[in-house]
Amino acid sequence: MPFKVLKPLTSVWEYIDFFMFALLKNKGIVFLGLSNTISQLGDRLTHMVIITIIGAMFPGRISAFSEFCATFTLPVIILSPFAGVLIDHWNKRTIMFRCHLIQSILIILTPSFIIFTKSIIPIWILVVIFFSLDLFNNASKNVVIPDLVNFDELVGANSLIITMARIATFVGMVGGGYLVRIAGWQGGFYIDAATHLTAGILVLFMGAKILFEPVKRLQFSLKTELKKSFNQFVGDLKELILVLSKDRVVIFVMLSVCILPFASAVAYTVMVYLVQQEFRLGTEGVGVLGGVIGIGMLIGGVLMGMFGNKFSRGKIIIFSMLILTVIFIVGPSFITPLILYVMSLISGMVFSAIGISQDTMLQEDVLKEIRGRIFATKEFIVNVTFLSSAGLVGVVSSSLKPYTIIFGTGICLFLIALCSIFIFRAIPKEIRAKF
Repeated sequence: MPFKVLKPLTSVWEYIDFFMFALLKNKGIVFLGLSNTISQLGDRLTHMVIITIIGAMFPGRISAFSEFCATFTLPVIILSPFAGVLIDHWNKRTIMFRCHLIQSILIILTPSFIIFTKSIIPIWILVVIFFSLDLFNNASKNVVIPDLVNFDELVGANSLIITMARIATFVGMVGGGYLVRIAGWQGGFYIDAATHLTAGILVLFMGAKILFEPVKRLQFSLKTELKKSFNQFVGDLKELILVLSKDRVVIFVMLSVCILPFASAVAYTVMVYLVQQEFRLGTEGVGVLGGVIGIGMLIGGVLMGMFGNKFSRGKIIIFSMLILTVIFIVGPSFITPLILYVMSLISGMVFSAIGISQDTMLQEDVLKEIRGRIFATKEFIVNVTFLSSAGLVGVVSSSLKPYTIIFGTGICLFLIALCSIFIFRAIPKEIRAKF
């Protein structure tokens, strides 16, 4: 019996030793991971500082949070069709360093512009440029990982970097709120600038610059390449529409895809407003809210890893939708700070369950030849849904109370869940049995 108990543990430690300790000897991965971790910490601090300023400059105005959502979502939607072609033709390490450097300079200058103009406009300009640069930085990071490790170390490298980033996200959300209260919003900006400058410097230690040059430098017309990239993106959307017209599984998944950004948009606008201003918990309360959601997502991911294969993924998505529906419909009648945090924990678990089930169903159902395009288009749909939902909340917030908006969201979620049930049941039994 002791041998049977210890043997799995030994294999786990061998796995950790092979991937983690071998990777920790890899200078490139270590410095990329550290840079990404510090960068994620800085991104979360940026959110916390801006949420503090919004609360101070626009008390009682939910639409201000909707405007914030637009400024950090629009760059992804607009630049996604073009970013890839530019990254493929530039040195990846140089891209990441320059992005962090420009971000740190922008963040340092922003407090002075705010004080000088006494306006929120410098914040919106900062956010648009900041998250435009983030798109290039994050994409470059994912591109260089295969250049730093062997093929059989890719899973371990990605796991290490993502785990470090999740820890930074939690620390940035929870600690960021308290840090802003102690240092003030101006001090928060300067600390944030320091994190991005540090992240940029760490990138330089990944290895020689030549390692991150394009495989083959081509003479190309930027206008032609950007036009080609945009046409490819439009083609991907057409491909998705074609698949949607024939594949009920993809229809079911894409409909459920709208659930997460829709609920997230409400959380980012109404929930943040309630915690910060109605419950008077300030930005640190918002940070705790984000941390609780993060813990819920972590728990949900672990539970899906342990039990996800024992249940139908389609039914997991539907059941999770119904849980979210109940939370949004019933929640406003009993909402208190404690109940809100409990709702957030459960929502985080549900978000993980839906997200993992969606990706798995698409990976299992969609042909390998078009899988990348379907997933890329899915991300586009997520951002468009988030932006449109946040904008809608901002518009109706002038005439509806926060609790009414939450209740109305619950009704919309119920209708989406109902449509999803009918679509799932319309999938042929022999196909449905696979999911």
